[in-house]
Amino acid sequence: MNGQSVISPMRFQLFAARTALACLIAGVVAGIGAVACVRLGLLSDKGASTLMAFATGLGLGALVLALLWLKSALTRNAGDAKRMGLIALSGALVFLYHPLAYAYYGFAALPIHDVTTDPQDPPQFVALAKVQPANSRVFEAGRKIPYKGEQVTIAYALHDKYPTLTKPHAGLLVSPQKAYWRAYGAVQKLGWTVVDASEKDLRIEATDKSLWFGRISDIVIRVRQAGTIGSRIDLRAESRDGALDHGRNAARLKAFFTQFHF
Repeated sequence: MNGQSVISPMRFQLFAARTALACLIAGVVAGIGAVACVRLGLLSDKGASTLMAFATGLGLGALVLALLWLKSALTRNAGDAKRMGLIALSGALVFLYHPLAYAYYGFAALPIHDVTTDPQDPPQFVALAKVQPANSRVFEAGRKIPYKGEQVTIAYALHDKYPTLTKPHAGLLVSPQKAYWRAYGAVQKLGWTVVDASEKDLRIEATDKSLWFGRISDIVIRVRQAGTIGSRIDLRAESRDGALDHGRNAARLKAFFTQFHF
């Protein structure tokens, strides 16, 4: 054809499937490498995030090529490289779920790293205050952040976005001591690591790690008297490092109250 080589539809279909599978394998290896390196202390969070972004790019490439394979297969009604194509397509969808969900929550969540049910009087760390994190232990309720096209305080944003978390958690018709032990049981069921538990002070401090990079969040639970016979419970979860938590700490507080059976 005028000296030009043309790739036949069959060859293109084979090429798309093989390249998609190769990109998927490379992306998975890069992703596993990022997680392993940061867990072993061989890479910083920034370096691991860069490597994970590269792995995600490979996963997206695998998905695009797998979709091209699928289009070719359906158009031609031919199953050339069927196994490779289907593995690449399904594998890319599974592989991309977590990084893309993480990116989505990064855009949808508040740009903060510290969440509490009581922005006006947040629970304070005692035992964990001795750990020196990259972030400050001071809860900045009055700091302005972008929210719904405006600059509002963190306290306002928390009340508006998470009303079920920041409403006064009072009215529990159980004594503070009973509420404390119910809270302790919820912490155990969630798999958080208890650092300090004081029935005298009605305070529990714990930590939780993120799934992939093992980033640590510190959590404090405070129980107080509410009324004559009732009690009130408040929580705070703060990331030790990183300016954003992608909604993880709010999710931890929600998980606690789900387990607590308010």
